[in-house]
Amino acid sequence: MSVHSFSYMGIPVEYTLIRKKIKNINIRINEKCLITVSAPQKTPLNAITGFVESKAEWIIRNTAEIERYNLSKPDNMIYRGKKVYFLGNQYTIDILDGHKNNVFIDGDKINIVSKFDDMEEIKKQYLKFLEDKAQSIFSEILYKTYAEMKQEGIPRPDMTIRNMKTRWGSCNVRTNKITLNLQLIKADAKCIRQVAAHELTHFIVRGHNDRFYAVLEKYVPDWKKLKKIIDTHYKDGI
Repeated sequence: MSVHSFSYMGIPVEYTLIRKKIKNINIRINEKCLITVSAPQKTPLNAITGFVESKAEWIIRNTAEIERYNLSKPDNMIYRGKKVYFLGNQYTIDILDGHKNNVFIDGDKINIVSKFDDMEEIKKQYLKFLEDKAQSIFSEILYKTYAEMKQEGIPRPDMTIRNMKTRWGSCNVRTNKITLNLQLIKADAKCIRQVAAHELTHFIVRGHNDRFYAVLEKYVPDWKKLKKIIDTHYKDGI
């Protein structure tokens, strides 16, 4: 297996060459727009190169069609070129083939290196990346906020994370536990802190009455503004 490239009308084209016990040269473009060329074991490289370059227009056209199809997919799917949020910033998803799964941020891209071809598996991989990041980030924000509010007599809570559809967080006073929505990792730190303070306030006041909001406003004076932001921004469907 080897990687080769050429340029067609100024457009770079990269493909992976795999030699097999076959009779003809085949070109395959997968849903990540990665190009694989299969060729007979004894076919000279210059013959393979010539064949692939002769199909350049077809490759460019089909790659563009796959890109357009990806962009038309429902919001709850993941695909190359999808716009997503992380800690208040927007990124573009890139999906790459690899022998070992990995997700990392590079500039304005979130790169998903995956050994899977199935988009549902890649989506699970991405959600696991978000959850791993959320564990440390949510914990830091929650317990820093708790340190500011513990003078109210609040017990130090345990924290769990769930991917919830309708609530940013929940509080169980009986079990001394706060659950934060995984989707919060897409918002900026101020919005995450607002939700953390909201749930901590429930250890003081169970319901949403005037006293509840008086305590919340003491620690988060702009909670209304932050709540509006989080309710209307940072939604990418994943």
